Amino acid sequence: MPTGRFARAAGVLAAALVMAGLAAAPASAASGPNLKVTAVAQQGNWLSGDTVALDVTVANIGDAVAFGAFGTAYSESGTDFWTDRNQWGDLSDGGSGANIAQGETRTVHLTGQLGTFNGDSIVHIEVYAGNDVDYSDNVLRITLPMARGTERVAGVLYGDANGDGKPSPGEALAGAEAHFIGVGTTNDLVSVTDATGHFHFDNLPLSRNAYVSFQKVPGGWVDQPVGTLRLDGRGAYTALEVRAVRPLSDVLHETIALDRTSYAAGDTAKVTVTLSNSGTKALTGLYVGCDAGGFGSELVIADDQWGAFGYQRREGTLAAGQRLVLTVSGKVPDKSAYTGSTGLDCVAGDGHSGGAPYAAVNAKVPGLRADSRGQVWFDKNGNGLLDADEGMANRNLVLLENGAIRAYARTDANGYATFKDIPVGNYQLRVLGPWKPAPFEGDLAIWAPPYGGAGDWHQQFVAG
Repeated sequence: MPTGRFARAAGVLAAALVMAGLAAAPASAASGPNLKVTAVAQQGNWLSGDTVALDVTVANIGDAVAFGAFGTAYSESGTDFWTDRNQWGDLSDGGSGANIAQGETRTVHLTGQLGTFNGDSIVHIEVYAGNDVDYSDNVLRITLPMARGTERVAGVLYGDANGDGKPSPGEALAGAEAHFIGVGTTNDLVSVTDATGHFHFDNLPLSRNAYVSFQKVPGGWVDQPVGTLRLDGRGAYTALEVRAVRPLSDVLHETIALDRTSYAAGDTAKVTVTLSNSGTKALTGLYVGCDAGGFGSELVIADDQWGAFGYQRREGTLAAGQRLVLTVSGKVPDKSAYTGSTGLDCVAGDGHSGGAPYAAVNAKVPGLRADSRGQVWFDKNGNGLLDADEGMANRNLVLLENGAIRAYARTDANGYATFKDIPVGNYQLRVLGPWKPAPFEGDLAIWAPPYGGAGDWHQQFVAG
């Protein structure tokens, strides 16, 4: 406090200022630009790998232009958070900076990705201009909360017999396998539905993308997709109601036939597909979709040949009790001469119902011949892998075609055998004696070079 003559002098000065109309005023902010930064983060219970949005608002509340302003956002601690600096536009620190006028406000929309979990992510946000007169409001920190703990996924599987879209008495599907897979689970976890159709999985690791599917659903019911589950600790999936419906094949039936049993490459094959509706309601939105799964030897049918039933149009209709014949044609491709067969396999669907009918047909394309070498083996130690000592030595092999024996061979000490000069095509390989193919083994395809013979085949057999 001023004392003595300093107090008297101050009083005289104050009086003079009042008399001059310049009364003393409170201290004000310094003159110049003043950037103020605020930010809003997208709300969530975040997981590693998530993309999070940040809206950063920069306002010049000063009385002059802020020259050469730069912005930055980065994780200061906790889980890493990365943003692309180019999202700042002319505020990017990779350029010359932005000029922000007095009273101007800008909002920058940023997105960043969270890294490996290390606790909540503390994000540092800062906008700098060299002539800013008050830097106290240029920096702020935002916390992005990371999800913690484990999750439970549970629910009920039901066959919607009455079509009301919800579980009803008597609709529980017992004995089905519910399969769960997500982050931290290298193999499916399995829960079998109980007598009330319920299943559950406990203590699951958190996961951005987790899935529940069903196998061995009784009675031919088809479960509807559950969709992707996000396990972020909120317990959002503890009462799932998984609806199963009757397969479309209950009422929609399909057969497929070729006009010949044998073709040469370059021939035109005529295909007849017959569809019928045995139900009591019309079927709409139908299409025929044919799988190009024959490794280039299958018939290729232009979609417009199917008319309203084309895969692109999906406008086919079958009235209750109606039977319809569709006729199309396709060229037998050149590659079929090397594989020994051509054909077509098609599904008839409506785009939303499960269990659509499927039909396939094949014909021979004779001519070329080839050698085929491979190994038959028996899983002695039950580890599911082909080990060095598991070749079936000194065994007699046969190739069957439609039940008829077409060729013989005998294995060496390591279970290898070669079938010489065989007409290309698909065969059934058998080991003579009390042996049968393992459940997952299919036909043996013998193709001519350059498509066949590039490597040895291996087929597993089990005790018959």
